Amino acid sequence: MNGPRWMIWTALLAISLGAAPPGSGKDAVSRITLKEVLSIGALDDETLFQWTGVAVDPDGFIYVLDAMDYTLKKFDLRGALVKKTGRRGQGPGEFMIPRLLDASPNFLFATDQNVAGVYVFDRELNFKKKIPCPTLIAHLKALGDDQVAVAVMSFQEPGRILVLNGEGKVLSEIAYFDKDAGVLMDSISFIPDAEGRFYLAYLFQDRIEKWSPDGKRLWSRNLLGGKKAETKKISSFTLPGETCFKDIALDGRGHVFVLGGHLSKAPSRTVFVLNTEGELLTTFTLPDTSHCLYFDRDHSLYARANDGITLKKYRILYE
Repeated sequence: MNGPRWMIWTALLAISLGAAPPGSGKDAVSRITLKEVLSIGALDDETLFQWTGVAVDPDGFIYVLDAMDYTLKKFDLRGALVKKTGRRGQGPGEFMIPRLLDASPNFLFATDQNVAGVYVFDRELNFKKKIPCPTLIAHLKALGDDQVAVAVMSFQEPGRILVLNGEGKVLSEIAYFDKDAGVLMDSISFIPDAEGRFYLAYLFQDRIEKWSPDGKRLWSRNLLGGKKAETKKISSFTLPGETCFKDIALDGRGHVFVLGGHLSKAPSRTVFVLNTEGELLTTFTLPDTSHCLYFDRDHSLYARANDGITLKKYRILYE
């Protein structure tokens, strides 16, 4: 990968890192606090160097992609390292810029930043295959052992979410972005629910949206009062230099959690909590900056600390 596309995707990674089925969405929540229950990696050890993706399997084992040593790591429920695989390279199971990770009941799905495809590993970290994809992947979620949803972007077409089977066949598509508003402006994080609906958080626009499985926008909200990300010049491209939002996740009680970016009150720490109709219920602040939010099947929340050296696990306390 080289040329303009490589520069844009590298910029996207830098900006971002600088960074279970839901219920009805009707639960009233006035306050959320966090209780730390696990911490993996510290400033005085070499457990993690800069983790980028996290996933948890049905038995509670924790998997982490580490961008600095090009590995996929497996930890037990107490946070002890069980196994790791990977190295720098472009062969099967190797990484150049490991980026996204998710888990199905039996498999792990990982991406390399500048590779148009999804790597599949089993839970023992054995590389199984690569799912082809027509273009680079901006976001990834597993829908089952043989199905993934990916957000893709290209210069030729605006952003889309594709549902792929294990052989790379496109099963369905959501064209969520209907006009060209500039390079990277269609960048999103997304999360599917158990009914196949998708919740989208735009990285560089003040937009949170809900889409039906057949590609209809159900609602669109802004949480930042319409703030716009500042842009900067990189080579011959004008790119956004600030994030509005960084990630979106669903808990087990029908709440949508949105991680704010640089434009939030507490940059990369403010979390907005909405119901599934897009109504803002409350906000809270993470103890440290993070680039992502992740819920496991027990509804514990995972986030970043120490610039990616540490992975934190929290129990959510609702009031």
